Amino acid sequence: MTNGIKMKPMPVWTALLFFAVPSAVASFGIYVGMQHFNRAGMNEMVNLLLTMVLPLALMLFASIAAYRIEGNRFSKDAFSARFRLKRMKGTDWLLTVGLLVFMAVSYRLLSFTAQWLITYPLFEPPEFLLPAVDPRVAPTGSMTEFMGVPLLGSWWIAFVYFFVALGFNIFGEEFWWRGYILPRQELALGRWAWVVHGVLWCLFHIFWKWNLLMLLPTCLAVSYVAQRTKNTWPGIIVHYIFNSIPLIAIVRGIAGV
Repeated sequence: MTNGIKMKPMPVWTALLFFAVPSAVASFGIYVGMQHFNRAGMNEMVNLLLTMVLPLALMLFASIAAYRIEGNRFSKDAFSARFRLKRMKGTDWLLTVGLLVFMAVSYRLLSFTAQWLITYPLFEPPEFLLPAVDPRVAPTGSMTEFMGVPLLGSWWIAFVYFFVALGFNIFGEEFWWRGYILPRQELALGRWAWVVHGVLWCLFHIFWKWNLLMLLPTCLAVSYVAQRTKNTWPGIIVHYIFNSIPLIAIVRGIAGV
């Protein structure tokens, strides 16, 4: 019990399980579900929602279920305290901005590693990947369709992307990793919890194995800031901003500019 919140320490072996199960579910969705739906001729957007967004939505629901299983009260104050959804202070905002800059720079500097790794058979992406998540498909600043759907005038696509796809992605990951798991790891591992947490979060993305080297600095940095501030909002904010970058091209395509 910490400050009225019921929470037990999470040793490394338990954390391995809590990271491995979501990773296995996500891997199954991509390497089995996506391939099956591709062969069945399913619409690409529906395919993406079922195989990539649904597992992340399950993580969000799992974090809420785990909160209740701990015996915590289902109230706004108790939930915010347990998941460390605190008001952002000046130093929190500074660290958030610094984290965002660090992510942008590290991604830029290490982006070559993904293209380098996919040249090796062990890291080669499967042929059935949807173009939106295929590292062999070069990103573009503008587009006329998204996931097989014409963009011009289709503002609902921006809504689905921002509130559904990104919503479940960001809140599913941040609530499960930084909200539920990291505080328990801190009780077990102390000041170095963020290192173990960051490495395990990076390995969670094994289904994007060609991105692991590029993801590691960001995974460690987000974990560090979350532990340093004892606040989950910095991770949510930078995660949302960074993953919203493709939305610029989508909106341009919808507006026809």
